[in-house]
Amino acid sequence: MPQQKDRPSIASVAAAAGVSPTTVSHALSGKRAVSPHTRRRILKAVEEQNYRTNMVARSLRSRKTHSVALLLVDIANPYYPAVARAVHDVLATEGYVSFIGNTDGDAATERRLLEEMAARGVDGVAMQPMALTAAEVREIVGPAMPLVLATPETGDVPADRVLTDDTRGLTEAVRHLADQGVREIGFAGGTTDAAAGPLRVAGFEAAMAAAGLEVRQQWIEHGPFTRGGGAGAVARLLKRKDRPRAVLCANDLMAIGAVEAAHEAGLRVPDDLAVIGFDDIETADLVTPRLTTVVNPAAAVGDACARTILWRVEQGPDAPYRSVLLPTHLVVRQSA
Repeated sequence: MPQQKDRPSIASVAAAAGVSPTTVSHALSGKRAVSPHTRRRILKAVEEQNYRTNMVARSLRSRKTHSVALLLVDIANPYYPAVARAVHDVLATEGYVSFIGNTDGDAATERRLLEEMAARGVDGVAMQPMALTAAEVREIVGPAMPLVLATPETGDVPADRVLTDDTRGLTEAVRHLADQGVREIGFAGGTTDAAAGPLRVAGFEAAMAAAGLEVRQQWIEHGPFTRGGGAGAVARLLKRKDRPRAVLCANDLMAIGAVEAAHEAGLRVPDDLAVIGFDDIETADLVTPRLTTVVNPAAAVGDACARTILWRVEQGPDAPYRSVLLPTHLVVRQSA
């Protein structure tokens, strides 16, 4: 009869990592600081031995589930998986896992996922609410839940924020076009019922004002934050007799659709129509022409969200709320 192997334990992990069982417990629970080098040795031993802690018992003792909910607008958009990967990488080093939900910017879906994550007892939530207000999100998750929101307008709602300085990158984009003598600039924005749609339009209007250029409302079109949404919005702009000479788009998927719309109309990009995107997803450097776009730092956003959640879990609800602002910048390629 084959000899049964002993089940891995904290003691066997400690022996393999060359530390005490107490240090292993601290590393896995996150209750006390453990040096990064020691933590890596412990996690390596955990992986090699396929050790699994008793999560139920651990949660009862610590009143933590060591889990975080990350609610994304559209996981089909390559920007959001990059955010999610950065969140995962930070959380994993601290023994946390992430639950990912896709909201599609829909109010009912946002509410359902928030209620479900709160019922599961996650230790924190990070999201960009597109339909619900910050106050509604806080009401759903309760007053004590660590909450990180990627939205600038939270009023008096107790929540930490991670934001990108969209206006900075859009200002660079407008200046780049103006330096080439292009002053007739339109904008393809997201739907007006999604929070990010009006925010990007406001950033575009601020950028135009900073350059001393006129914003023509007839040159602002809206559509879903998708390739098809961008194609439809720009196709409508191009049907105008007084069409713009350049179009800024609310994200790269819309910009890729804008290039397709230009080609369908028999226009050359950038000779007849300059196109600039926003996000700098990997595909932006693979399409033809290669997309000039504003770099929206997805990995930095995810990293900041995860670190802010962990900080809030450690500090509790009484610590002052944080607001992290990350810069954006233009990267010039071929489309403008």
